[in-house]
Amino acid sequence: MKKWDQKSGTTNNKKNDSMKAACDGDIIIVCDDVCAILATQLTDWIIDSGASYYITPYWEMFSSNAGGDFGNAKMANHSVTEVVGIRNIILTMDMGCKVVLKDVRHGPDIRLNIITTGKLDDEGYTNSFGEGKWKLIKGSLVLAKCLKQNSLYVLHAVVSGGEVNVANKDASIELWHKRLGHMSQKGLDVLARKNILPDIKGMHLETCVDCLAGKQHRVAFQHLPPKRKFQPLELVHTDLCYMKDRTLGGALYFATFIDDFSRKLWCFALKTKDQVFEIFRNFHVSVERETGRKLKGICADNNSEYQGRFEEYCCEHGVRLERSVPKTPQLNGVVERTNRTICERIRCMKQ
Repeated sequence: MKKWDQKSGTTNNKKNDSMKAACDGDIIIVCDDVCAILATQLTDWIIDSGASYYITPYWEMFSSNAGGDFGNAKMANHSVTEVVGIRNIILTMDMGCKVVLKDVRHGPDIRLNIITTGKLDDEGYTNSFGEGKWKLIKGSLVLAKCLKQNSLYVLHAVVSGGEVNVANKDASIELWHKRLGHMSQKGLDVLARKNILPDIKGMHLETCVDCLAGKQHRVAFQHLPPKRKFQPLELVHTDLCYMKDRTLGGALYFATFIDDFSRKLWCFALKTKDQVFEIFRNFHVSVERETGRKLKGICADNNSEYQGRFEEYCCEHGVRLERSVPKTPQLNGVVERTNRTICERIRCMKQ
């Protein structure tokens, strides 16, 4: 075997000086005329539910060195290995998260790196096994995951000597703004006054770039100042909105009804567009019984779901049907703004 001179980066065999090496601290590349070998700090760790503690045979993976006599460790084959060191190891997972393994034993006779699920559980992590996968979860964040190889769950990770992830419990007003579907400053202030979110009292919400980009819309038509109706059910605005993803119940659309006087909102999930007529008929009966008033008018766009049977039903029951010009959502702004808000909240819940 050729000996490598670390200072010169070459072998001491003068007959063959074509082998060279380069190192930048974390990666070592060894190259000769035949092949190139890339050596990194990437390590394989076995996820073991039967082990009592973390253990590794590689002393160089420890973030700090402190040797000594720490007793013995009994291995799975009933043999015993001497524990010559205990220190913490910081692992960087494939997902970019960093996890600290506390009190890792150094056993030179161990052939594999072992991560015990029992220790992870004691430190507040959740281990999830199923369908040939293992996940390490902290709260709602998935820190690491791996697949089962043959009969073992093998985790690929890189040893890191730097900083680790820190979870800050102090939630800022910007964080609550995002959690609550990009709620406005006024809405957050109301929750703070009711002591629902006492930690954000007196905080000012900075300009949200996502709100500016997501709430862009066409310029509204110039018209007279808006006037609301004076009684409930004098006019109800309605529209059908498409969702990009199906709900758990299989719905792909939702229909909204908004009373012009009170701005009360009713929202119904639909699987197909042709269900709008049945939804409206049921809404008509229920809302009149609840309020004791008659529905006088309904405002909708000129799409096909509000034609045919829908028109005939309104004519039979004396409901005035107001239509907007096709492809001009500006004329039905009350319900269009509500649809946008609902879609934004759905998107935030998905994330």
